[in-house]
Amino acid sequence: MDKLTKDQKDEYATSLAAIALYDGEADISSEQITTLLEATGNKEVAAFYPIIFANFLTAEKISEMIVSPVSGGGGGGGGGGG
Repeated sequence: MDKLTKDQKDEYATSLAAIALYDGEADISSEQITTLLEATGNKEVAAFYPIIFANFLTAEKISEMIVSPVSGGGGGGGGGGG
């Protein structure tokens, strides 16, 4: 955590707050995220992060991300012909 920038820490804390609200079946709103951030000592998170994350991380989207298989990164290169 020491090597993360302040923005990265803010994003990390905000996303974990949204996931905690989802897990507790609470409303994922900017107000709820801010309340949880403050309750966990993250009082200096930039005010726009809870708004952005609440608009993006709806319960449906979080659920979809959890149950969807990850498809990322390119595979290895093909073998050389010869």
